Amino acid sequence: MNILLINPPCRSAYLLPLGLGYIASVIRDKGHNVKILDINALEYSPEKVRQILKNLDFDIAGIGGLTTTYGYVKWLSHAIKKDRPHVPIVAGNMVSTAHPELLLKNSSVDIAVIDEGELTFKDIVSAIESNRDIGGIKGIFYKDSSKKIIKNPPRERITDLDLLPFPAWDLFPMEVYLNNSRLSSSTGLASINISTVRGCPYSCTFCSRQFGRKVYTRFAKGIVDEIKELKIRYKIKSIAFSDDLFLVNEERVLELCDRIIFDKIDIKWSTSGRVNLVNDNLLKKMHKAGCIELSFGFESGSQDMLNRMNKAVTVAQAEKAIKITRKAGIRVLGSFIFGMPGETHESIKETLAFIKRTQLPMYRFFYATPYPKTELYEIAMKTGKIPEDEDKYVESLGEMRTTFLVNLTDFSDIELVRLKNLAEQTARRNLSLKYKFEEFAEDWHRRLVTTRLSLRNAGISLTIKKIFSKILQKLKKIIMAG
Repeated sequence: MNILLINPPCRSAYLLPLGLGYIASVIRDKGHNVKILDINALEYSPEKVRQILKNLDFDIAGIGGLTTTYGYVKWLSHAIKKDRPHVPIVAGNMVSTAHPELLLKNSSVDIAVIDEGELTFKDIVSAIESNRDIGGIKGIFYKDSSKKIIKNPPRERITDLDLLPFPAWDLFPMEVYLNNSRLSSSTGLASINISTVRGCPYSCTFCSRQFGRKVYTRFAKGIVDEIKELKIRYKIKSIAFSDDLFLVNEERVLELCDRIIFDKIDIKWSTSGRVNLVNDNLLKKMHKAGCIELSFGFESGSQDMLNRMNKAVTVAQAEKAIKITRKAGIRVLGSFIFGMPGETHESIKETLAFIKRTQLPMYRFFYATPYPKTELYEIAMKTGKIPEDEDKYVESLGEMRTTFLVNLTDFSDIELVRLKNLAEQTARRNLSLKYKFEEFAEDWHRRLVTTRLSLRNAGISLTIKKIFSKILQKLKKIIMAG
């Protein structure tokens, strides 16, 4: 069968959509012809998308996206059905997992896959190919012949992630992903993201916990094999481990580092961490194995706010994590959430004081946003913060850094926006010249990303980016030396 997988527009293409990549590999291994329409990476207009869809031959369409793609997925599904009314449309990732019934009710999507999609999508394709009923397939919601929405039992988790083939990198516009990651900007090196963990045992109120609290991890050998394969195919020099909780198992991380060191793999890498899961020995080994950057979700510098978020960490742990991470030679990045329930002038002051004394290179705050399938969403629903038109609300969800939709505090809307802007300005003024430069470099990288298509079409995109990266690296050395 001819399978079309679609990556809808979401944000700048700095992370390869690994979910689609894994599904493509699994389906292709079963003998199917798979194509990927990467609208996000190639920034196609709606008119261009319609033209491409008309010219492609496909028997099933699969769309994967985050919750913020909900509105686009609605449009896209209608566009597909207009020309191919009998082609089944399957949606996956958080756009279907977080609100399957809402999506099926308000779009032309026929089947919504819940949580992991590799085995579920394979079963769907097999059933459609042999004209079998999909009623027995676990892990889906679907519309029957009368358009009634049916919920099937959940699917068991994939316990051995190493049985999955590597993502189908060759089906994506890899030059975009290799050169547009934030890490490639800061290092000037070709970079790509890989995944090694699914699940998270913690229960932060703002998190969707897509794969549940039970954690499954890949073995170190398989991860190293994937890095080696990427180096051979794409000459990568750096890796971003795009896991929610890469450091969930210290023993596994140490084993991975030992393998990288023993095999003499020349690779720089970054990942995200949790302030209660780092220690001196772990960080030193990570740095020796090539780790140059670690991002923490600090969320707040107020212990009261951390408790309200159910972060299960302390401000003291956060300060220690910053100190020992820098001591190990690893750059620290962080994120903060602004406007959670209970936010006050005092909690904002505590967060700004935390940023100031730790000299964090961070002057952006994310608005607290209730996303479906989070505890925060349930809280907002119970307190009447979510509009009655849930479909319209979900369609309006966007980037948390800039999109302000729901006020969860006792501040007025105008005051909350003013306080957030003031907090960002204050935090930035506290940055040293070194960190201001790093923020400047990343800002200009984002500017380049927004114009990369026109430059690439002119044949000069990569040349300009390489020159720009070299200039930034030289400036950084001068500033660091000074």
